Amino acid sequence: MQIVKSTDYLELTHNNDVVVLTKNIFPDETAYPAQLPPPPPPRNNIAWPLQDTVPSSVARSAHLSTGATRAVAPLTFDCDTDAIVDLLGDIDLDCIDLEDPGVTDIFIDVGSNTVAKINGECVEYDQLIYRDDVDTILEKLPNGAPTAKQSNRVIFGQTLHRLATVAYDGIVTGVTIRVGRSVLGLLPIFEGLVEDKNVLLCGAPNVGKTTTLREICKYLSRGKCLCLIDSSGEVCGDSENKGRIVGKSRVFRPEDPNKQYATLLDCVRNHSPDVIAIDELNTKQEVEVCQTIALRSIRMVASVHGNIEDLVFNPMLNKALGGSTQALVSDRVAVDGRKVVVQRTTRPIFDIVINIKRTDVGLEYWFIEDVAEDVTRIMERKPIQVRTRRIVGDEMLETMEEVLVSL
Repeated sequence: MQIVKSTDYLELTHNNDVVVLTKNIFPDETAYPAQLPPPPPPRNNIAWPLQDTVPSSVARSAHLSTGATRAVAPLTFDCDTDAIVDLLGDIDLDCIDLEDPGVTDIFIDVGSNTVAKINGECVEYDQLIYRDDVDTILEKLPNGAPTAKQSNRVIFGQTLHRLATVAYDGIVTGVTIRVGRSVLGLLPIFEGLVEDKNVLLCGAPNVGKTTTLREICKYLSRGKCLCLIDSSGEVCGDSENKGRIVGKSRVFRPEDPNKQYATLLDCVRNHSPDVIAIDELNTKQEVEVCQTIALRSIRMVASVHGNIEDLVFNPMLNKALGGSTQALVSDRVAVDGRKVVVQRTTRPIFDIVINIKRTDVGLEYWFIEDVAEDVTRIMERKPIQVRTRRIVGDEMLETMEEVLVSL
């Protein structure tokens, strides 16, 4: 197969058959730039289906519909940088622009230089860390150093920064600071797609799942009883001004983070919720409780680590998407000669999956709206249809795409 790829079209040639896929970006479907002739019709009257022709590396070049734009307010970011500067004391942070949304983590380790993660890359600075530096940081924490009972996390600052300790043989030798930010203007991203649905947020660590969960809780709690399980305090911290962060949501914090499932059941039994939200599903038991709740016509909103293709094949958590089992099939339906295939076992708990992706132009939100069908297609290594939204400046861009996810 020969592949010719440009920014405007994708041409595939195989056994003298040619298909040209365009991005449908021209205002008039019949008008093409002078330098790009209209795509020729397929030879031999063969129209290839997209899933049979487009490899995973280029599948996102094929748009199913013209992209739409909508005027929106630009995203605004707020970061309590003073809280980090005060906590780190004599450690010089002048070389790190904490206002930059790309700065997500700061790593402090005894005997090493300060490291910051910026846009996914670790950048080292000429600032050696000593034992006294780490001890001073722990002493300054408002509620003391984190413990195992707290999942080794403490929250500090107005924008909910997170600190976790690094221990070697029981001795703390460093800390990791996750920089917390509040983001205003996310409502247009999910408005019109999450109402009266069970919603699952997924994505790699530190792409903004918790931030998006806050805004969804604020939105869905209007006129509804929404119970939010905030086991780590990352969603709204210890702030008494929770309304500013999560609207009218009622916030529950389990005494033992490992027993989130018990708090979920307590909400159902005693607090008459219309919606239950939980940040970070971690165990199969929690997923099973979510399934029980959804069967009682109570809406669920949850977040989980991992992209959708990771979750589909994660035996601990994939029951949220319908579970999976191996089946033996006949030669006639075998895929690529494989007679043992993976199949979905039951209906997914969630009606819509929002997969947050970090790209070169910022965050991109994939909305997977036919979860049952698309999970089955992922198992069959076929493309799925996604609605993508992202905010660039004062515009929200939306497209419908077929994507062959990489496994």
